[in-house]
Amino acid sequence: MTTEPPYRVLVVDDEEALGQNVCSFLADQGWLASHTTDLAIALERIENDLDLDLVITDIYLEGPTASLGLAGGHVITKACEKRGPPIPVILMTGRPSLDAALGGLRSHAHDFLTKPVSLPILERRARKAVLEGKLQRRVRELQEVNQLLSKILPNAIEAKDPTTRGHSDRVVAYVDTLARKCRISASERYDLRLAAQLHDVGKIGIPEAILTKPGKLTSDERAIIQEHPGIGFRILEPLHHFPRVRRWVFQHHERWDGRGYPEGLVGEEVDLPGRILILAEVFDALATARSYKQPWSNARIADFFESDDGHFDPDLRMIVAEGVRTQGVGFFQPSEDALAPRERDQATLF
Repeated sequence: MTTEPPYRVLVVDDEEALGQNVCSFLADQGWLASHTTDLAIALERIENDLDLDLVITDIYLEGPTASLGLAGGHVITKACEKRGPPIPVILMTGRPSLDAALGGLRSHAHDFLTKPVSLPILERRARKAVLEGKLQRRVRELQEVNQLLSKILPNAIEAKDPTTRGHSDRVVAYVDTLARKCRISASERYDLRLAAQLHDVGKIGIPEAILTKPGKLTSDERAIIQEHPGIGFRILEPLHHFPRVRRWVFQHHERWDGRGYPEGLVGEEVDLPGRILILAEVFDALATARSYKQPWSNARIADFFESDDGHFDPDLRMIVAEGVRTQGVGFFQPSEDALAPRERDQATLF
């Protein structure tokens, strides 16, 4: 069986015959395999060979590692972990022990095999290690791209409307705190943070004169600014793998009573994370200075949410009203305190 392109593997074992045997078998399966018995040479390869996909190493190698308190194979594993991106490692030993296994876990080895090793099994485990390593790298790359995207676009908005500088970052903090208190799942919290960072991206398409107008907007100007959720939805169309992010960005000006925009959704037609974003975005608008207003006091904000006439999820607004009245903005500081667990489709927070 061959692999296109061939994977590159380094086999490190001070048993020359065994190392060569492993390399020959892997080469027959389509790998580009090389072998060394020397720990120092192996570490040099790991540092300099940017195309290396996998290292297979014996744990107990001869070499100057005693001062580090580590077996040679664990030194190699740590070196592979420090690489950017990390290289997966399979550890082998003819002297299995609990200490050896724990050492492998601590050094983040991908797999652990006991000699004598079945070569077909080793090849299957090696292929699995490489594929999982590539998948993990791809996930990290996507996360880095998302983080970069979530910084660039808000910066572009703030360059156009300096009065909202820092708004997206604050809303991210607010939504994540509320999501934790509401026991939102980790995956939904990740998408919600991204939606909070990008929720105003559609303002890029709104004239600056409207965004920064110090006075009251005319009805025509309000109609134009109400287009920004739809513009944001279209801008984020390439985020195919994050449909919830686009949906919550599109819905961040909806209202509990159905009088919001752009679709006039009612109540739980907006997901709970989306309802959290709606409230957090308004909270920041109230708590900070804008071109048309000064920041409100904590008491005034609490009064506003308590007397709400249908804008927000009733449970959410009362939680925030009570928290802000007693703790101010400190209510949104990260905390281990959380509400009781809730089912995903439960109608209330409790």
